Amino acid sequence: MKNLLNALTVVLLSFTSFVSYAGGGQPNQSLYYVIDEPFTINFLRQSDEQARYLQIKVALKSSDPAILTSAESNLPMIQDTLRILFAEQDMQTVKSLEGRSQLQDEAYERLKAIFEEETGNSNLEAVYFNTFLWQ
Repeated sequence: MKNLLNALTVVLLSFTSFVSYAGGGQPNQSLYYVIDEPFTINFLRQSDEQARYLQIKVALKSSDPAILTSAESNLPMIQDTLRILFAEQDMQTVKSLEGRSQLQDEAYERLKAIFEEETGNSNLEAVYFNTFLWQ
């Protein structure tokens, strides 16, 4: 019974977004907010009707805990903004390392603007693509 409860706990935790702390309590430590749901973009129309997909998993970094709290409370807006950004991309662009880097920079700028608009706080430090699968 205890093993079943532990397994259920692990499964439930895997379906929620969470804030992860790194640095062991030091001032200005790096904090991360991981968006658990990956973004999947279909490039069918751009690929001569061949199935082409891009899947990206995103994490946000800030040393300001208020940014990560704001990320959780504004998650639907963040997800929508990123989904739109990713869908705007050209298939050839996202295949290159330079294109991926530009996409990461644009995601950072758009999310930073959301935090500024919603909270007046733009202390977002970075946007990371934990998974970037091109198929």
